[in-house]
Amino acid sequence: MAPVAYIEQIRRLYANEPPYQWTVNLTSPWTPMMKPVRECRIALISSGGIYHRSQEPFNSVKNDLTFREIPKTADLADLRVSHYSKNARDVKDLNTIFPLQRFRELEAQERIGEFASVAFTFMGRIFTRTRLQKEMAPHLIERLKELHVDAAFLVPV
Repeated sequence: MAPVAYIEQIRRLYANEPPYQWTVNLTSPWTPMMKPVRECRIALISSGGIYHRSQEPFNSVKNDLTFREIPKTADLADLRVSHYSKNARDVKDLNTIFPLQRFRELEAQERIGEFASVAFTFMGRIFTRTRLQKEMAPHLIERLKELHVDAAFLVPV
């Protein structure tokens, strides 16, 4: 299977928008796994703009720098999508952008050590990259540390 030409696809989908300024990392932002996935507490993080019906929806304007915590036990029927992208709003199977059910299955099958007690979502297509890096990301990282998460599964939308 060929890799998805993500950047080219985004450029085609948003041809009438200003071109997105992709981040270029001169050093790797990734940390090597220190133990097998079967022993890790894994967090799910999606930029799909998912929120629980009891929570405030995301701002429909770009650059909403908030995130939502969704309990891993949440009923998928109680989840909603509030996202700038029509592709995210019109999704038919929520697990394609927020695989909550799939991670519960992985935990039950003992393929991962544990699924973190909450999953995280935010609305993608954030153009204020510096604010994202200095405001939202540190807060999210702090929450992951508080939950003793070993690794995160990131779902870009």
